[in-house]
Amino acid sequence: MNTVASRWSLSRRRLFVGGFTLLELLVVIGLIAALSFFLVSGLTGGGATAALQSAQATIANLATTARTKAQATGRKTRLLVNSDAGATERYLRHLVLQLARQAGPSPAEWDTLATVTLPEGVYVMPESLTHARGLVTNPKDWKRVSDPAADLVSDLFTNQSLSVQLEGDVAAQSWTGVGFTSNATLAALGGGQPPKGALVITLGVRRPPGSYQPGESPVQLGNPQAVRGLILSAYGVPALVGDRSSF
Repeated sequence: MNTVASRWSLSRRRLFVGGFTLLELLVVIGLIAALSFFLVSGLTGGGATAALQSAQATIANLATTARTKAQATGRKTRLLVNSDAGATERYLRHLVLQLARQAGPSPAEWDTLATVTLPEGVYVMPESLTHARGLVTNPKDWKRVSDPAADLVSDLFTNQSLSVQLEGDVAAQSWTGVGFTSNATLAALGGGQPPKGALVITLGVRRPPGSYQPGESPVQLGNPQAVRGLILSAYGVPALVGDRSSF
């Protein structure tokens, strides 16, 4: 009897050390609920608005999970968005959540905890409208209401870029994103100051093969009015932004 109890106790310890906390599980459940909402809305005519809302909730939940996991493990986490124009299927819509294998400010190895692809037709704006040629048809249309001199882009990703080879990939690809310290604050992906600003998502279409040249954007973002996103505080807490005028 004691042997059985000891094994059960050991299993419990392993579960709580290597697994998610209750809060993290609730966050993951929220993520699944957001994706389910999109699927149901899509089947019932929810359309582009439902897709944007679903993507926004998904990214906010990923950011919250990354922050919570960093604090729980005492190791850095990072939320990456694919920014490799050569990766047609992943470009600006494939996200990964990673946890460092080592503690400290500059870990060398990372494990992927989750991968998410945003709904078809929804993309994360990069840090610049000139990130890839042909990304938008008219850059003058993509200005912030609060500051007409500033572009409506994800300035949270400014100077935040990495070359990362995920497990199973044959080569490294370009990624952007944000990091989280063990204190649950924002951190730069590399060196330098922590990032700040907004993460913007919008609608777009994938360009047909052969309609663009190597180095050009494989997608085109076409509606600056159809945007949502979030702003991360210095402590990594996401605040949802519901329309263009709020950026």
